[in-house]
Amino acid sequence: MSLASLDLEKAAKDLREAALSEMPKIKILREKLQSLRIQELGYRQCLAVAPVATDGGENRLSFDPMNIEIIRVADSEGRAHLQKIIPLGGDSQQIKKLFEEIPILRTFLERIGVEYHDLSYFLPGNARGSVEEKGLGPTDEDLRKFVRSFRDIAEWAVVLELACSATGLKLLVIRDGLLRSKSMSIKAMSALAEAFRRAHNQTGTMLVGVAKRSKVLSYLSLALTLEGTLRKPYPCYVEVPTELEKECYNFAGTWMQGQAFGKMHLAKLAEGPDTTIFPVDIPEWLIGRRKEVLEYLAETAKASFPIPGYPQPLVRAHDNANLRDLEMSVLGDMLVKTVADQMNGAEAEQVIRHVALGRGIIFGGTKNRG
Repeated sequence: MSLASLDLEKAAKDLREAALSEMPKIKILREKLQSLRIQELGYRQCLAVAPVATDGGENRLSFDPMNIEIIRVADSEGRAHLQKIIPLGGDSQQIKKLFEEIPILRTFLERIGVEYHDLSYFLPGNARGSVEEKGLGPTDEDLRKFVRSFRDIAEWAVVLELACSATGLKLLVIRDGLLRSKSMSIKAMSALAEAFRRAHNQTGTMLVGVAKRSKVLSYLSLALTLEGTLRKPYPCYVEVPTELEKECYNFAGTWMQGQAFGKMHLAKLAEGPDTTIFPVDIPEWLIGRRKEVLEYLAETAKASFPIPGYPQPLVRAHDNANLRDLEMSVLGDMLVKTVADQMNGAEAEQVIRHVALGRGIIFGGTKNRG
């Protein structure tokens, strides 16, 4: 539809009527927010570490028709806990084999006490059956879906590893995202929550989940702005009541029936009335210490950059997880050499010429010529 064919007068009338019909929702939300108790935060120091998995598509090599994903989980201290190169057009059962071959993944299943086939509905060989088991055969898109879930679970495995290995340290482990996941089954998430609780009891490690955005924050943002709920000069937080959180989701049961083990809060972690607000999940066993936990978190956000108030360990972990242009170029050269080595002399030369003319490697969605 072109602008010339749009009846602007009628559209404006219909839009106004629709907006006025929806306006009471804002009033109702504002009234609900008025009853919430805002808590001021101070600062406390402890060791804080955040592990992060590579962003989807950032560490991908494409040399059409070949597509390769590089899964890497690194933490804010610069340690790489897991790195695996996965061919997206390969046998999807390789995903299952990774849980047998990679020690941290094998240990993860042992710690939560869940067999691989019960771990996720979105991995091949799960209890509900994969596309291959239904006789449809693997495709690149199917493997990308598996890789997304694998990446998320690999990150959880590292988070749990850090929580279990911090004896004698006052440690805050910051999860990149809320304490909830659709990548794992309800059974696995329940077992994971219990594993984190045991780790806390044994090592004292604290856990918190921080997201940059969420449906809850989006739903409440206009009402929060109009009420000035968190518009304070100091760091502060507010708990999101369960009923109000349910209201924010179209399908509340997804998070409310076992695939989450955190209580959601909205927190402003840095000074200044207009500092960014972040959704923060605190596990049930730390609710009694949530102010303390959030003050440790606020300490990590004091000098945050480039997003004011965002925990700096997460920023460093993202930097450490994603491979840079130089690293990706070196890996790209290795891929081209591998392909050329499979050809005879004339064909190998054609492969090199093909790449040199800029018709070859694509790094993480950005084509690099030469």
